[in-house]
Amino acid sequence: MGYYINENSKGEPIGPQSKTKALIADGARIVSGDKFEENLICVVQNGFFDAAGYAYSEAEWKVMSESDGRRKIWLVHPMAKELSGYKK
Repeated sequence: MGYYINENSKGEPIGPQSKTKALIADGARIVSGDKFEENLICVVQNGFFDAAGYAYSEAEWKVMSESDGRRKIWLVHPMAKELSGYKK
């Protein structure tokens, strides 16, 4: 994951846990993650903290989709690109 999301659309920090809940409260919705789509975010649960990464391309989605033993929750947020600071 190269582009992390650590703030909501109001510029408020999202804590290290419950990133899924915070992003949903900010306008995201849960999706299956079984295919690439625009504005896709992968929240990876790492035990003590969650990491939310922007899947900015199909290639990045494929890397994030690889099974690595961690729980992953997929979201779509209308401002995923902006929240991540992604620069093309």
